[in-house]
Amino acid sequence: MSNLLSNFGRWKAMPIAFILLASSPYATQAATLGPSSSVIAQQNLQIVGVMKINPTTVEVLFSNQQRMTLDFYGENIFRMFQDNNGGILRDPEAKPEAKILVSQPRKSVSQVDVKEDAGTVSITTGKIKVLFDKNTALMKIINLETGATVVEQAEPALFEKERVTLKLKENPQEYFYGGGVQNGRFSHKGKTIAIENQNSWTDGGVASPNPYYWSTNGYGIMWHTFKRGTYDFGREEKNIVKLFHQTDYLDAFVMVNDGAVPLLNDFYQLTGNPVLIPKFGFYQGHLNAYNRDYWKEDENGILFEDGKRYKESQKDNGGIKESLNGEKNNYQFSARAVIDRYKNHDMPLGWLLPNDGYGAGYGQTETIDGNIQNLKDLTDYAHKNGVEIGLWTQSDLHPKAGISALLQRDIVKEVRDAGVRVLKTDVAWVGAGYSFGLNGITDVAHIMPYYGNDARPFIISLDGWAGTQRYAGIWSGDQTGGTWEYIRFHIPTYIGSGLSGNPNICSDMDGIFGGKNLVINARDFQWKTFTPMQLNMDGWGSNEKYPHALGEPATSINRWYLKMKSEIMPYAYSIAKESVDGLPMIRAMFLEYPNPYTLGKATQYQFLYGPYFLVAPIYQATKADEQGNDIRNGIYLPAGEWVDYFSGEIYQGDRIINNYASPLWKLPVFVKNGAIIPMTSPNNNVKETVKNLRIYELYPYGQSTFTEYDDDGTTEEYRAGKGVSTRIESSVGTKGDVTVTIHPAQGDFKGFAKEKVTEFRINVTEKPKKLAATIGKNKIKLTEVATMDEFLQKENVYFYDAKPNLNKFATKGSEFEKVVITKNPQLLVKLAAADITANETSLKIDGFVFAPADTYKVSTGALTAPKAQITDDNTASYTLKPTWDKVDNADYYEIEFNGMNYSTIKDTELLFDGLNVETAYDFKIRAVNKDGYSDWSAFSATTKKDPLEFAIHGLSGETSVENQGRSLRKLFDFEEGELWHTKYNVKAVPFDLIIDMHSINQIDKFHYLPRGEAGNGTILKGTVSYSMDKENWTEAGSFEWKRDNETKVFSFPQTPTARYIKMSVSEAVGNYGSGTELYVFKVPGTESYLPGDINNDKFIDENDLTSYTNYTGLRQGDADFEGYVSNGDLNRNGLIDAYDISVVATQLDGGADGIRGEKVAGSISISTSKRAYAKDEVVEVIVKGKGLHQVNALSFALPYNPADYEFVAVQPVGMKEMENLTNDRLHTNGVKALYPTFVNIGEKEALEGDNDLFILKLKARKNVTFNLKPIDGFLVDKLLNVEKF
Repeated sequence: MSNLLSNFGRWKAMPIAFILLASSPYATQAATLGPSSSVIAQQNLQIVGVMKINPTTVEVLFSNQQRMTLDFYGENIFRMFQDNNGGILRDPEAKPEAKILVSQPRKSVSQVDVKEDAGTVSITTGKIKVLFDKNTALMKIINLETGATVVEQAEPALFEKERVTLKLKENPQEYFYGGGVQNGRFSHKGKTIAIENQNSWTDGGVASPNPYYWSTNGYGIMWHTFKRGTYDFGREEKNIVKLFHQTDYLDAFVMVNDGAVPLLNDFYQLTGNPVLIPKFGFYQGHLNAYNRDYWKEDENGILFEDGKRYKESQKDNGGIKESLNGEKNNYQFSARAVIDRYKNHDMPLGWLLPNDGYGAGYGQTETIDGNIQNLKDLTDYAHKNGVEIGLWTQSDLHPKAGISALLQRDIVKEVRDAGVRVLKTDVAWVGAGYSFGLNGITDVAHIMPYYGNDARPFIISLDGWAGTQRYAGIWSGDQTGGTWEYIRFHIPTYIGSGLSGNPNICSDMDGIFGGKNLVINARDFQWKTFTPMQLNMDGWGSNEKYPHALGEPATSINRWYLKMKSEIMPYAYSIAKESVDGLPMIRAMFLEYPNPYTLGKATQYQFLYGPYFLVAPIYQATKADEQGNDIRNGIYLPAGEWVDYFSGEIYQGDRIINNYASPLWKLPVFVKNGAIIPMTSPNNNVKETVKNLRIYELYPYGQSTFTEYDDDGTTEEYRAGKGVSTRIESSVGTKGDVTVTIHPAQGDFKGFAKEKVTEFRINVTEKPKKLAATIGKNKIKLTEVATMDEFLQKENVYFYDAKPNLNKFATKGSEFEKVVITKNPQLLVKLAAADITANETSLKIDGFVFAPADTYKVSTGALTAPKAQITDDNTASYTLKPTWDKVDNADYYEIEFNGMNYSTIKDTELLFDGLNVETAYDFKIRAVNKDGYSDWSAFSATTKKDPLEFAIHGLSGETSVENQGRSLRKLFDFEEGELWHTKYNVKAVPFDLIIDMHSINQIDKFHYLPRGEAGNGTILKGTVSYSMDKENWTEAGSFEWKRDNETKVFSFPQTPTARYIKMSVSEAVGNYGSGTELYVFKVPGTESYLPGDINNDKFIDENDLTSYTNYTGLRQGDADFEGYVSNGDLNRNGLIDAYDISVVATQLDGGADGIRGEKVAGSISISTSKRAYAKDEVVEVIVKGKGLHQVNALSFALPYNPADYEFVAVQPVGMKEMENLTNDRLHTNGVKALYPTFVNIGEKEALEGDNDLFILKLKARKNVTFNLKPIDGFLVDKLLNVEKF
């Protein structure tokens, strides 16, 4: 395995580089921005000096007198720091204080050699060389151990206001991972990921970002910041990686290493190793608020033990109030009753969180000490039943004056006095996350061991960041259960979390709001058996959330899988320990089997659980019947042999199997042949674990080894090396002999039971001929027994179990209990208790056979080659579906495609998705049976054109109502499935949705994609308008759509030219607004015009501002207006005014930061001190603002007769930092007019209130009476809203 992981170097072909990210998804301006003057200046940068300032640090001096610091934190890790404002190395700003780095992030550096010659500067350590080209200031980094150039800079880092950007070249064979919990994604090639807490918990959302990613090219980068950012891995520009964070200085760590584990460990060196969660944390947890709600009888409610049905309410409805301990004559509504229910239903339960709700608290006394005692009473009861207690963070962790006893918190007393051992954070407490979340969990991580007798903290956090992993696991947030989507997007999410450095991830069982879909409920319990943690969030939906809540057969199936999770706990805990400084528990396929197929998205719906289990969850209904029995397609089995865990059938690898039968009870799980799986007997909690028993299930094949790890599972002593490791080896000889060797256990910990019974479970298909067991030098006499009961009761025995029964945990008397589920035979061997630290234990088997019958190949007879075709109906832009007629005597079919073998196809069709548009693909197909194969038959097809070819990119939007977080951007990100939703629980309809195309287009139509199942927020009725300036609207028509999840289309009858589209929504489901995507299409063949690109060079830059300055006040009819200048009249009013100029000005110098929901307001007036003026007298026209709000630019026209006046000057009075672009213009028609124009460039303070703004000075050419009137007045804000005057 380690050799495979060290082979990332073979994918390297191109160097990597740093440069500019052109645009920001946070900004309101156009998505394609041109190079500003600051970019041009960077291109001429040179190196004028280099200096080693201490043993680990080098400074590079650039020709612009700026400095970059390279500080080496190890032979292969350096910190790259540059603050053009003169700042020195420092921790990033954090309020409250938090540290991304551990206290000792450095390793020794043997050398930092600096050499300089005529053209280059080199900085060399024992492992890497950093080279700078002195003439270009460009950097590249070489891994000296592999000789590969892993990073090569293309341009110097770009520094803009509140943004630093890097740009890197992308190797065509390079893949990228990391970024934290990126819902629905783990492989980011060709994608853009947000490094920000969006508090968006569905597909495409981000709640626990991590400013760290790594590349198969052999490097990783971690930005040392709490500021949000965006990483684009070749989505905007092919073969270019663009990165930025919203900070004004560069502070990033560059790590150079070869392979996933080394690069993850480099990240851990800086930010800390992941926690090893306590053993009870691997068991299911139940969460609810048992100190807040009321239960009232209702025939439609939930059935309780008293035979009555009750409904829950968070408000006092006259019902029975809950409590923790049933002290209010309300036991069935208490937290204690929850523990009883799990016990009565024989369901595993590891921990209980009794206050998971806003305003819940954990006691009903008038003092915090009284409530602490109430909590302790629950903890004492829970401990008697093997259950730990945790708390939800509903307010401050420490006592705070002015808070009622109900909501008061004292984390010290909760841990020390009440025995709390779990903490779960939530968005309501963590807020925006980042440093806040890291600060809070750091506090708890220190308090819990200190006041809890060295208790190992079990913290589950939302809103993580770099460093979170050293204290907490991650929870993915609130989602609605009962839908396949919930399972689907979580699979790659879990994989991605481990690749980002946090292997401990979980989500709610069947969602927080809990669907009532029995099939999905069971499927969710199944696949999460092979994940670290399970949270059952109760009390938020209309139904209860127990594993038995939906009845049979889900109750029996869920119990079975929960028991299975407890049985493989020794294996799970061993790979959990490995994840602390090695591979994550949930492993992307490429971590063990790297190849072009596994590196990308092709295997995103399957994973490895440790080295031996391959799990392929059922995440959609493929060919499901009414009972939920289904099949699974597209399961990639790597080279080697794989055993169906539930049947024992062997599958040859290096192919993709299809039509895998998965009855409701069966999760597709495969075990790598050769596996060694440490186990224990089934149990319901850690307390029930039999400490003097160890079990090993083996699939002997070739040579294999596994190291089992154990410790006390509850304290921090494992950090000091207090643990036990046991190496198990399995070897199969050439004559059917097997030797299993268990080496003496190494190490110790408090509570370790040295005397253990050893049990072997050897998977076979025939009874072996001979067995021999030894412990040390002592031969153990083994006696064969005839029944399982005898085997369980006796020692030094063996039993040949011809038909192992897997259905052992079905509810008594249920229909599911009658289902016969057996697997391949097993040889069971049990040795009497012995000191496992003293001697080696060995089992030798002669006559070992494991050769299950091939149930796929049963037919015989001649085979003809299938004749496949892909009809036009089965051809799409991204999918192709071959079909063919059934071939006589065929058991299944195989298709060769892109070098992969798609096998075990029992249908006469198969869908291929994820293809490229307008691309020719070649296929080969053959039939298979017991006798062999038919000839290959070739066929081909070409995908269709991109249906989104004329869809306009770079859209943004705003609504007249509040949205849920920053979700509105998801409506325009070309990532279908990511949900926009207006503010939860707040009525939105009627509301306006304004779409800014950031370019001017002749618009054809738009497509609106509702959310799945046309749920809340699905838009049904309204009108559509368009505009050039967001001020003057023309109605295009109305719409009335059916409530379904079909794409909705609105066509523009006149294909108007516009920049803005407005949907005025008058009806939507639930009175909310939502959607997964909105595409706007331009008329085919037309070009988009970038607003403000008056020079028509495809960029917005200072040159455009210069042009606008020259043409301020130019009107339609002027000789030089028509043509390219008229394109700059963005609001189409026949005048170059403050609005037009603002489109450019708000994009320069880092851009303007407008405030959503704040619109420009106010008025402008002019006055003079008198009416009559003599010839040559200066007329001072005072321009005043009244009620100004968010005024970022203003302009108006003041026509005058040049025979009466001569323009003298403009004297700013209260214009702050606005640029004066006033123009005195004589129009072609002879009309003279002054155009007072002031505009903020970039982010500057807007005008507010009542003020004298500026003075216009005119000279009277003759005796005049002043009566000039301003016209065409505009006030403009940073979001380009306009107030006319």
